[in-house]
Amino acid sequence: MSDSLSNQPPQFVPQPGATPPRPTSVTVFGILNLMFAGLGLFGLCFTLIPLMGVEMPNQPPNPVFEILRENQAYYAYMIVSMALGFVAIGVLGLAGYGLLTMRPWGRKLSIIYAVYAIVAGVAGMIANWVWLVGPLLEKANAAGPGPEQAGAIGGLIGGVFGGCFGMIYPIVLLIFMKRRNVVEAFQARRT
Repeated sequence: MSDSLSNQPPQFVPQPGATPPRPTSVTVFGILNLMFAGLGLFGLCFTLIPLMGVEMPNQPPNPVFEILRENQAYYAYMIVSMALGFVAIGVLGLAGYGLLTMRPWGRKLSIIYAVYAIVAGVAGMIANWVWLVGPLLEKANAAGPGPEQAGAIGGLIGGVFGGCFGMIYPIVLLIFMKRRNVVEAFQARRT
């Protein structure tokens, strides 16, 4: 009987003034926040290319570039969303550092980022539908069946699935930052 008890992992028994151990999820999300911030910065740099009007030589015309040039509202939306995205990437990276160092503001910044990313994701899907996918489908339907129509439909499907997939991380981050063990761990560090 005593042998089976010795194989049990030690459990945290709160002592007066002791802080609970860092939840594994905090470490995991701290690392993921830093990784996604790095990937976001990398992706943001490549998103600047179409906004700057740079087209690759010897390539067929890109209809997205045409829509960006023709629709000033969509162009302005892209500029604003990229500026906000740059700030969000900074917040995400800082939140990752805060989580890894068990700073209470790291948890708060993670929650702020998650809420922003969910709202921005929904707004992005709506804006892309209104200003990009809708016009592309109209052009493709006007041209009749062919590669343009297939490309527009493929872009629509990819955009919807990509937008939904992109919201998985912020939703999971928000859920884990609200879990009781995470809240208690950061509250104990505050005192």
